[in-house]
Amino acid sequence: MKRTARPWRRLHLIAAVTVASVVLCASLQAQAGARVSAFGRYSGYSEATYDGWSRHSEYVSMPDGVDLAAFYFIPTLNGAEASAALPVILIYTRYLRVWEEGGEVVSFLDDRPFVQDLVQSGYVLAIVNARGSGASFGIRHNEFSAEETADSHEVIEWLAAQEWSDGNVGMWGGSYSGMTAYQAATQAPPHLKAVFSEKAGPVVYDFIYPGGVYRKDFIQVWSNLVERMDTGRAGLPARVDSDPDGILRDAAVAEHADNFWPYPTASNTKYRNSSAKSPLGVRWSWDMASSIHGVGAIKEASIPIYHLLGWYDQYATQQALMYENLKPGPQKMTIGPWTHSGGTADDVHDAELRRWFDFWLKGIDNGIMKEKPVHYYLMRGSNNIPDNGWSVSQDEVDAEDGRLWKATKKWPLKKAKTKKYFLTGGSSGTVASANDGRLATKKVRKKKARDEYTVDFTSNMGSYSRWMTGYGVEREDGTTFFDERTAEDEKALTYTSAPFAKNMAVIGYPIVHLWVTSTHKDGDFFVYLEEIDGEGNAHYITEGMLRASHRALAEAPWDNFGLPFHPSTKRARLKKFPAEPVELVFDLLGTATVIDEGHRLRVTIAGADTPHHDRYPKGGSAPTITIFRNREYGSYVELPMMKVK
Repeated sequence: MKRTARPWRRLHLIAAVTVASVVLCASLQAQAGARVSAFGRYSGYSEATYDGWSRHSEYVSMPDGVDLAAFYFIPTLNGAEASAALPVILIYTRYLRVWEEGGEVVSFLDDRPFVQDLVQSGYVLAIVNARGSGASFGIRHNEFSAEETADSHEVIEWLAAQEWSDGNVGMWGGSYSGMTAYQAATQAPPHLKAVFSEKAGPVVYDFIYPGGVYRKDFIQVWSNLVERMDTGRAGLPARVDSDPDGILRDAAVAEHADNFWPYPTASNTKYRNSSAKSPLGVRWSWDMASSIHGVGAIKEASIPIYHLLGWYDQYATQQALMYENLKPGPQKMTIGPWTHSGGTADDVHDAELRRWFDFWLKGIDNGIMKEKPVHYYLMRGSNNIPDNGWSVSQDEVDAEDGRLWKATKKWPLKKAKTKKYFLTGGSSGTVASANDGRLATKKVRKKKARDEYTVDFTSNMGSYSRWMTGYGVEREDGTTFFDERTAEDEKALTYTSAPFAKNMAVIGYPIVHLWVTSTHKDGDFFVYLEEIDGEGNAHYITEGMLRASHRALAEAPWDNFGLPFHPSTKRARLKKFPAEPVELVFDLLGTATVIDEGHRLRVTIAGADTPHHDRYPKGGSAPTITIFRNREYGSYVELPMMKVK
């Protein structure tokens, strides 16, 4: 957040010497304050020495003959291009980042002042479309294909060899481009010196099929969006300089009609070990698309990586796993109060990106690697039902506010201790749900306590979700806040705690243990963690889900903070509910939220979220599920908690 200068106190002009002293002191303070490098704040180290940029583009040939469209922007001063070779920042994408609009070429750079400042401070910005997208030739055999990942190595080395490049290449991107940056790092290109990856998921299967539940809405909508982009129906990609008539561009776009589209692929690969073939017979699998499997190569290459996450992002837990699995390599991680497509357009983000690339690409000793490696935002108040009624994301967050931003050497926090909250009976008197149960810290002693619930297929996270931010949607009025959840809680089972006597924070990754039976062979279980304020309003904190047939547990093939891992293979799938209760164990997405004194916690259990996830069963009657909460089968949630002021 930009700070407002403190007004000068009114000074009496006693003598000219006094005036001179004041002016000299002010000058020294300004000079001292001009050079700042701390988390979220950066000035005086790398200023803009250029006033514009020139755009160039050409095709770059891959070893198999496929040509990729590369656009690059070179800093200029008074119309003259930089004479010195400069470091390059690459955005490697499958989206339209340079396109034609009204006969003019428009780019990612044009409407982003921060990116303009980045170029004018002495970086060449390169935007390259992956094969099968934009004006690049080739066919996409699927997202994050082996060919696409191998191409990134060639692109980076080509950039490093250009006369306007000093050989230092960094990769920057969010979402898909953040994931391609991780994938490129697995190739260990010699000239890739640093990565800044935002809101990117390294385990694709666990995003599309979390706990075996099919996130159909996201993949269907997103697949339609990228299909329209690839085939030119969402706007034409810009042509390269050697193609003034667009003949090559049009030929490339025509090739994209043979792309292997994400939605049909995802629908037919519902297990972690599923694979598919493109129309040309090229094999694709979930592990090929997941950069978590390449951490060994990244560590061996010692490529520095900055991971930037959002607490309300779809990858709130996933991306942190990359940080965990790349230890002790050169890296940093920041987790802010952001959704996938909201927030991070602020001074904290901009300062951290500049500091990272200045250090690793320009060799500027700004101290970024001497700080604690992790910063996280501790959410206080109504983050998800904001006072302004507009956005769940905090678009401007003050890096100097120590009550909100915290720094740590260890992640997850060692001082956040696990506390169990058991599902119990009785009435909390806070919501007219199917049962209105309670959360208690003492284990249940009753022998037969249980709650029955017939799934309500209209139950959902709300009219706007973190999953919808993944494909950039807003409400009709342009707002992006999450719904107050009481109406949804009334369709489900709820368990609400007593009011908290002190402020307590949930920081980390909650784990749910449910003992259940069902009238059907299978079933989906959605669990929401909520904060109930003094007026009884239910504020969404986080959520998790599991399809019962995917409940088998195994050791994760990577370090996953000790969270439950579901192999989700066809062999591991459990075909039906037995007569006796079975335990479902799964985690909720990470959070760092303060539960204020006098507020309550609520766990809500539903059997459907049909706007966002595939319904079980697809037809027929709704299942009746039983949640057990007794001495033998005690259901509970584990919360990493600590006291806060």
